[in-house]
Amino acid sequence: MDKFFLIGVVTIVLISLSTSSAYAINHNTSIFSDAQRYADSNTYKNANYSFSIQPPLNWVELNNLPSSVSNHAIAIFSNNDKSQLATFAIYHRTIGQNVIDAIKAHSDNDVLATIAQEMTVPSIDSKTIVYNGIVDRYDDGTRVAVSSATQYTADNSTSLSENIIYFLNNGNQYTIDLTSNSNTIDKNSQLFEDSVNTFLVSQTNPVPEFPFTLIILIIAMFSIIFISRIKNPSQNH
Repeated sequence: MDKFFLIGVVTIVLISLSTSSAYAINHNTSIFSDAQRYADSNTYKNANYSFSIQPPLNWVELNNLPSSVSNHAIAIFSNNDKSQLATFAIYHRTIGQNVIDAIKAHSDNDVLATIAQEMTVPSIDSKTIVYNGIVDRYDDGTRVAVSSATQYTADNSTSLSENIIYFLNNGNQYTIDLTSNSNTIDKNSQLFEDSVNTFLVSQTNPVPEFPFTLIILIIAMFSIIFISRIKNPSQNH
């Protein structure tokens, strides 16, 4: 079994500690206040979904991928290294006021624990462990960062992921996912972080819906759990 994944198995026992140690900052500003400086220099611009981003240097956009591969991502970028492939994808969905209100009403640990619970449900093909998370709240929404590891049954390989989720108060949700192997995760995580810091959304109203992806279904599920907790507070004790 992959050494990293063994560490992850131990980590899942401590997942409550992982989420409880998460910290959040309430920022009296926009999620995109720092990214405004990149408005003119971002090289990837998507008018349909009203965002722009600067992909890592020499990373290329993957075009014409079948939906079974892309999971309906708006855009997928790759380091184009077949021996140590890494990608990051951008997704969008619209969210209802009930999801926005639930995120505002619940603690940071509740948000992280619910996401972790849904992401770590095992399947026949893979098993995922969430080992870190941070929630940051802004005037115009909430930004959630989650790290995870997934082991695949077919070849016993392990991939690592960094997921950044933007829940905007105007009804838009954007999710940016990095996937890399354990040997290059440190390098790719830094490239990913630098790129995400340039992510800028200008849309003031919800943009059109598009088909669900796995991570989108995860977030939909945690909104249902939140609503259930609100309706049945006695079950939380």
